[in-house]
Amino acid sequence: MPLFWILLFFLFLPNKSFAQKLILFTPDEKKPSVNSQVKGVDNPYGKVKAEKIFTVAYGQPAFANFLDFAPPERAFLLTQNGSVRLTPLRKEIFDPWFNKPRIAYSLALKPDLPGDYILCIETKNMIEPGDVVRKHFAKTVFHVEKEKGWDRLCGFDLEIKPYTRPYGLVSNVVFWGRVLYQGEPISEGTITVERLRVKPLEKLPKLRTGEINFPVLQKTTLLREDGSFFVSFEEEGWWVVSFTLRRGVITYGNQEYPFELSTHLWVYVFPQEEDKAKQEEHRGKKKRLSSQM
Repeated sequence: MPLFWILLFFLFLPNKSFAQKLILFTPDEKKPSVNSQVKGVDNPYGKVKAEKIFTVAYGQPAFANFLDFAPPERAFLLTQNGSVRLTPLRKEIFDPWFNKPRIAYSLALKPDLPGDYILCIETKNMIEPGDVVRKHFAKTVFHVEKEKGWDRLCGFDLEIKPYTRPYGLVSNVVFWGRVLYQGEPISEGTITVERLRVKPLEKLPKLRTGEINFPVLQKTTLLREDGSFFVSFEEEGWWVVSFTLRRGVITYGNQEYPFELSTHLWVYVFPQEEDKAKQEEHRGKKKRLSSQM
């Protein structure tokens, strides 16, 4: 990674608005790879009796910045027949900012029945930049052939309940959800929305001056009085909808720190058909140009 981009990382990424998040996605690989670099992502659809691999990572998704983290405190799957505890397996994921592998985890899911499966992850308390201790919750829906049970809750202390089905989404769709704390709606706070990038400079939005348009990388919206919110997703790929709640102070390593809960709902967004056609046309032009050189 050139020195310029590392300097950019230190100048902008410590911004509190781009806090670390628990990251959930499906890598685009037919079989497990020894290469820790993620080449792309896949959608969260599966088939009965067919294995699907999910990656659990930690970092700043909008910048493809991955960090080491300890094994999750809890990982479980809401199946069609109840809840099943999962054992995350340690793996490596490539951090392009510092050109080194980071500790992440993989989960292999093999559904027995058609329906919607809810993947639920909870971390241990972690001290993060800004001298704050934070516990993260994350979930996503694994869709297997049949629409059934996508609105079930993991039972986290802080959780996002979807009212729009959280799969089969296309770009620019409006998504409706509600934030719950211990089962009750929260009346105020800010939702953030970010898209996962697996390469550090992948499609970063820029101003005419050439500067990175940072507000586009993270959208925010305020909760309504009933805890509900509406957001949209402009591009194809994995997106995270997040909410953070301050919960007093906690002792960590013989010191007191502010304590926060952060909950994350991960969804996959498909391109609109016209967007897909434009992408195919652009790729075709690039191939023709390269063949003429």
